[in-house]
Amino acid sequence: MSQPRLWRYLAAVAVLAAIYFVTGKIVFSIPSISTATTPLFPPAGISQAALFLFGRGIWPGVALGDFFISLEVGQPWYMALGMAFIPSLQAIAGATLLRRLGLHPSLESLRDVLALVALSALLSTIIGPTLGVTILCWSGFETWSKFTAIWWTWWVGDAMGVLILAPLVLTWFRGELRRMRSRWHQINLQPRRVIEAVVLCLMLLGVSWAVFGSASKIVSDRYPIEYLPLPLVIWAAFRFGQRGTVLATLFVSSIAIWGASKGRGPFIGQTDNINQAILALQTFMGVEAITALVLAATVTERKQTEIFLRQSEASLANAQRIAHLGSWDLDLVRQQLQWSDEHYRILGFSPKAFEPTVEIFLNSVHPDDQQRIKELLDGASFHNQPFSTDFRIILPDNQERIVQGSCETIQEPSGRIIRLIGTIQDISKQKRIEKALLESEAQLLELAHNLDQKVTERTLELEQKNEELARSLFLVQQTQQQLIQSEKMSSLGELVGGIAHEINNPINFIYGNIIHTSNYAQNLIDVLNLYQKYYPAPEKAIQAVSETVELDFIIDDLPKVLSSMHNGAERIRQIVISLRNFSRLDESEMKPVNIHEGIDSTLLILQRRLKGRPGHPDIEVIKEYGQLPLVECYPGELNQVFLNILNNAIDALEQRMKDEGKMFINDNYSNSVFTLEAYVLNISTQLLDNNWMQIKISDNGIGIEEAAINKIFDPFFTTKEVGKGTGLGLSICYQIIVEKHKGQLKCLSGSGWTTFEINIPLRQRGQL
Repeated sequence: MSQPRLWRYLAAVAVLAAIYFVTGKIVFSIPSISTATTPLFPPAGISQAALFLFGRGIWPGVALGDFFISLEVGQPWYMALGMAFIPSLQAIAGATLLRRLGLHPSLESLRDVLALVALSALLSTIIGPTLGVTILCWSGFETWSKFTAIWWTWWVGDAMGVLILAPLVLTWFRGELRRMRSRWHQINLQPRRVIEAVVLCLMLLGVSWAVFGSASKIVSDRYPIEYLPLPLVIWAAFRFGQRGTVLATLFVSSIAIWGASKGRGPFIGQTDNINQAILALQTFMGVEAITALVLAATVTERKQTEIFLRQSEASLANAQRIAHLGSWDLDLVRQQLQWSDEHYRILGFSPKAFEPTVEIFLNSVHPDDQQRIKELLDGASFHNQPFSTDFRIILPDNQERIVQGSCETIQEPSGRIIRLIGTIQDISKQKRIEKALLESEAQLLELAHNLDQKVTERTLELEQKNEELARSLFLVQQTQQQLIQSEKMSSLGELVGGIAHEINNPINFIYGNIIHTSNYAQNLIDVLNLYQKYYPAPEKAIQAVSETVELDFIIDDLPKVLSSMHNGAERIRQIVISLRNFSRLDESEMKPVNIHEGIDSTLLILQRRLKGRPGHPDIEVIKEYGQLPLVECYPGELNQVFLNILNNAIDALEQRMKDEGKMFINDNYSNSVFTLEAYVLNISTQLLDNNWMQIKISDNGIGIEEAAINKIFDPFFTTKEVGKGTGLGLSICYQIIVEKHKGQLKCLSGSGWTTFEINIPLRQRGQL
């Protein structure tokens, strides 16, 4: 931890400890049934909210504050030290529960309020009284006969502290001290709101003072007036949200506590037992706090829902206005028709100017289209026949518009049609444009027929033919080179496949019989072991032969030899499978294949160029394969792409070796230059989505110049030296990936690196 962060941390711990100590010292002035407990403990709520907002790491502030409070009330230092960790554990538990549930500090949802009440106020506060009272009674500071009473007083006090103080801290701070100044500026300071807030505060002060702070005859006569401030708290919940609600609750509770500490108010007047009076006060505060929090959250959720609905309606109205699209809804049961504002405008009326009816709509339709539209509406109403059609309407100023109308039906589960919903869109502008385009096209055709362009047309025709001839010649040359390249790849595939086929038969014979040979040898060894066990003293001739041939060594070594033969045969068998996989002689058609097998087979073919040798360091191959399904492709041609790109990558790495002086130069090996950076060939695969996969082949060779990247896939273009490349490899790769597989092939390069990205769809038949 850096020094500035350490100082900030220590400052946060110190501030929390000071607040905890001051509020605890104040509240311990209230009478209690035990010197070690208090019926109202706001630090419990402050500590849980602080740990939730600013992190559980500042828990030492809770322990320090409680330690000094315990010393203040006269507890020995060792007891105070032991008891100090109990509130810390309780605060950590409450903050952890709220974080696990994902509570939002604004408490603007009913779910968050109920979580605060249930988990923080009621559940986590069990930890403190359970551990604390047990320690007090066990150490002799309190008697076991008072365990239940002290536990109850302690728990209710902590719970009330959480209910009243935790919401205040959560809603007003939210763990973002750096933004506190901007948050104060966000408070609505409209004059009416300020006046309303001042009036509410004055009324809360007056009513709360009259109920809890006075010694009037109404209070002394024990009238049930303690809930008179509740309507004002509800006022705060409706008008000022959760922040105003928690302030009002704290305000009323503070006056009630102060009055009770002075022996005033309805709680003191209703009983002569101070403990019962304080418990009644706690019940009042709990009911008031929970009611206010729940009500404020419910009101906030409803306001947010109303705002969302208004915004949605406004967005829909704006979209309809921009698109000149109106909507209508006809309730067939109640015979009620509703139009959107844009529907009124399209028909030439002011929005909401009158109650819409089907008759008004039909009267707006052009007389030549009225009967057709009426029949379409009847078909939708009685025969469940949706429609979409163009028709004309007549505006009140006798102007004509062309609209497109659509209608859908809504049915009950029984099949009865109960509603028709539809849209109407003004397409007059589109129709005018279509008409103008048709007229312009006719005029252009007429002009084209009237103009004498035969000479020009003939010249253009000859030029086009010349260009086509040049393109054809170029394509012939390109095709010829591609055929040569394809023939080379085909010959290579046939050669590899033939070699693999010829090796496959004998190696299968060896691989299939080596297991039986191992079993037979093991059986013979078992028989020899039995002979040695039951005939430990054989004839001298047998002993002499056994010593001559070293029978014990043969028994021990023969299984190892056969195991080595089996492993070697398995290795040859895997190489043959890879060679056959690369050749793909039997897979000329499109089929689902394992892409990774094709890459591995290609790497096997290139193994000679990858291995180190004198003057040629090792090329490290890093494979980062993702989880890929079978990919539908032309496997043989895709292997050709891998071979071309990997060959180019190895060429680039070898050029870098040459530049760094690590290859033979004029038959002399140069050790003058060395590099710590390895020669790496990276191959990775991954799924892009449900339809596409990607293959990346990267090297840290010499890279490609930016000017050459744009032409890298052009036929006959090469960056290699004369005689080392035809310039067709990457062009063929591009055709295979883009044209045959409907994919993408990209080249990305910089100084010292090059990456080829191959993106192909997982399924081809749907795109071909």
